[in-house]
Amino acid sequence: MTYFIGVDIGTLGTKSVLVDAKGEILASAFKEYGVLAPKPGWAEQHPNTWFEAFCETVKSVLKASVNSKDVAGICVSSLYGGSGVLCDEEMNPLRPCLIWADRRAVDECRWVRERIGEEEIFKITGNVVDPYYGYTKMLYVKFKEPKIWERTKQILTPNGYCIYRITGSVSTDLSSAGNYGGIFNIHKRIWSEELMEELGIPRRLFPEKLLMAKDVVGEVTEEGEKLTGLRRGTPVMAGGIDAPVSALSSGAIDDGDLSCMLGTSMCNGFINGQLRLSPKLVNYPYVIRDREMLYSFAGVVTAGYCVRWFRDQLGRSESELAGQLGLSGYAVLDLMAEKVPPGSDGLVFLPHMMIGERAPYWDDHVRGTLAGLTVYHTKAHVFRAFLEGVAYALRYSVEAALEAGMPLKRALLVDGGARSALWRRIMTDVTGRVMEYIAGAAGAPLGDALLAGVGCGALKGYETIKDWVKVTERVEPEPKNRNVYDKYYKIFKALYESLKEVYKQF
Repeated sequence: MTYFIGVDIGTLGTKSVLVDAKGEILASAFKEYGVLAPKPGWAEQHPNTWFEAFCETVKSVLKASVNSKDVAGICVSSLYGGSGVLCDEEMNPLRPCLIWADRRAVDECRWVRERIGEEEIFKITGNVVDPYYGYTKMLYVKFKEPKIWERTKQILTPNGYCIYRITGSVSTDLSSAGNYGGIFNIHKRIWSEELMEELGIPRRLFPEKLLMAKDVVGEVTEEGEKLTGLRRGTPVMAGGIDAPVSALSSGAIDDGDLSCMLGTSMCNGFINGQLRLSPKLVNYPYVIRDREMLYSFAGVVTAGYCVRWFRDQLGRSESELAGQLGLSGYAVLDLMAEKVPPGSDGLVFLPHMMIGERAPYWDDHVRGTLAGLTVYHTKAHVFRAFLEGVAYALRYSVEAALEAGMPLKRALLVDGGARSALWRRIMTDVTGRVMEYIAGAAGAPLGDALLAGVGCGALKGYETIKDWVKVTERVEPEPKNRNVYDKYYKIFKALYESLKEVYKQF
């Protein structure tokens, strides 16, 4: 038998899976960890935390009665690592990594706008100026922590760091390079040495070659074998950012596909067969046909988090009842909300509960807002309004993509929030789009396993994912509901626009 291992180093934990050539998951392992938040708006993680979880979960799945010699390859994806892992001459991390959620590089963004200009950055990179991007976080370290910057000899991605530890080879995949933002030429798919020079971010800090996700970085070393249990000589593929690898795992491989990942955050990934760019979206190479295809995304940082917050803070009695009935707290809240009509009798919610939002808003000040509340409204109304608010945000992202000329031929719903039949119905009716649901979608680790199989030549190609993953439900829009949601979507947009200046005053 031939097996593949897929590993995703996520924000809240690392998951590894062992997969056979038919796409069956034979074993999986997950290791949880947290995020360091030294100050409000800061978010860091130490690379050694990732690596320990990587080794532990790979060891665990290899215990599933398989011989390590039958593992044909392993591929590793990871969270978007922001600043990257800053390493010294001995390749030891110099500080925790400023991850994607870190918003501290505000001064550095102002400096870039004044020195280079947002238009020039977008023209070359296809991306804008915002604390989200890795190059602004690198500048933060350069300006605010110069002693660490002076000692930096290499910058690696989270997956690249773990791959280095087991192969001895340094690498950066194309999706990660593109997600750094202002130092990558999206048109040529190479480092932008011109912008690197203007920004003062030396080219020498980055690996020479940019790899496709399926490319082999190197082979597991003797030390790597001791740490992971993988056989020495096992090929290791470059992988990529977790969001596009998760999109791949849902079967989104064609021009015009949308993969909506409804987890703690919502990531709406639009797959492009050609270069269609919008400053409202984050744009970087996709993880298949990486030098031709584009992955453009927008979303909401606290999409599922809002619903979890509601359950924990306002739905405790429902959660207790759910426990007695053997259900989840969300299921009971859904049953309540189903009795509320579309539009929640005039309640509209803006689902931005972390202060600030990335694409398509690019707003450092936006907050969660509930508008239209009266004494008539019940807890069920408010919960439904939360679900609808996230759906309005999905529609906002879709409109940004359509404005840029991106086709939308197929929409896929995956991840935890999509398990709610009510939420799937709301998403469908708000957007007016048929939504395809994949129950039990395995996410990025399965996409990694596919990339491992394609990269080592054991699988025929990327299209194999369509044999591995099947749509379990198609939800058609209800025209009468769409008319109601059209009205409240206009209010949703008007609320955001009218409150922009108010949010700055908090």
